[in-house]
Amino acid sequence: MRLFGFELGREKDLCLAELSSVLGEKNLVEHIYDIAIFDLDNKENGNHIKNIQTLQDNLGGTIKIIEIVETIDAKTDIATATQTQNKIEQFILSYFEKYFKDRYGKIPFCISTYNLKNTHTLNIKQLLNFSKKILKSLHLNSRFLNKGLENPKSSAIYKSGTIEKGIDLNIIKGSKSIFIGKTSAIQNIDDYSLRDFNRPCRDMQTGMLPPKLAQIMINLTLGNTHEPKTIYDPFCGTGVILMEALLMNHLAIGSDVEAKMIEYSKKNCEWMIKQLNTQKQHELKLFQKDARLLTKKDLPEKIDAVVTESYLGPLLTFEPNQETMDKIFRELSNLHLNWLKAIKPLISQNTKILLCLPAYKTKNSIKTPAVGGLPSFSRERAERANSIIHFPKFSEIASEAGFQTLKIFSYGRKEQIVGRDLVILKNI
Repeated sequence: MRLFGFELGREKDLCLAELSSVLGEKNLVEHIYDIAIFDLDNKENGNHIKNIQTLQDNLGGTIKIIEIVETIDAKTDIATATQTQNKIEQFILSYFEKYFKDRYGKIPFCISTYNLKNTHTLNIKQLLNFSKKILKSLHLNSRFLNKGLENPKSSAIYKSGTIEKGIDLNIIKGSKSIFIGKTSAIQNIDDYSLRDFNRPCRDMQTGMLPPKLAQIMINLTLGNTHEPKTIYDPFCGTGVILMEALLMNHLAIGSDVEAKMIEYSKKNCEWMIKQLNTQKQHELKLFQKDARLLTKKDLPEKIDAVVTESYLGPLLTFEPNQETMDKIFRELSNLHLNWLKAIKPLISQNTKILLCLPAYKTKNSIKTPAVGGLPSFSRERAERANSIIHFPKFSEIASEAGFQTLKIFSYGRKEQIVGRDLVILKNI
């Protein structure tokens, strides 16, 4: 077994689903709150082990990847707490002597712990002090990133160059074992920021799909693939999904009803390819078309995945009232029913579709009535959903168009009024 831990982003279920799609659900060893541990010692994941940073760069929902280098039996009773502490200290002593051999200069160092709060299993402060003494005995100056007993932020680990110059040691308490590992790769926040904020064409009115989310959407539909696939976005907007598809070496096709959006996508994708400074061929096709009027002439014979964020409704600076939501749901119901009907005969039965639907945050749970043939949400369900109003009965709309709803995931931020529901459809 070759175990790797993956620190999950904010939406845990969504991030774990992305990993399971890319690495194979059967290879999941354990999920411990913020960490998912996978065994990558198999044929389908062999390339990932060789290119851990590339794997990290292609995972929108993973903050960092940890190579597990030691596993210790975990006991929760106080009688064995000292034994566990001693075993970890012995590991640190022997591991540091090998890991930092022939190193010089100031070593950035930190310890990150998971599932160890409110337990008596370890004395983290003691471990930090012990590690510092070991580094000093090796004639190395160290700079600790830990502030108090809290885990350092991933941005601090990235900016400090800890992975390259020092070590981020991770201690993860599982159900039966304590896993110890070193961080091998971490999110490149500079690259994400560049693609998100520095691309030449941005448009608040059409939505601001985060590059990380676009990556997750692609991975959820394609799974574990090392070969270029063809991805189609029928509502390409400013081209965020197309950009991420090209970055992952896929063939990207995009269309939009507005000529302005086609030009935006073109400029953004060309800009990104220049930023890559690579000799690889990036295949991009763009055309203007209403997605409800698609024909066989518009698309190649094989589309491997349809990944899109269509119109989510108007830009809102306030929480929508019932009348506003009724209008948006009615408009989007017609849009989705008709474009799904149009694309159904153009894709194979194995082709998955992933699309985004709006989900509205409200202070008070309100009821979405049946409008335009749409069934209503109950007040109780809205309250259970923490006052988030989801698209009413979208599965019925998809079914009418000839698609089965496989999974639905939610994505949003606390400060946002409009979140997203990611819906995965299968052609039936």
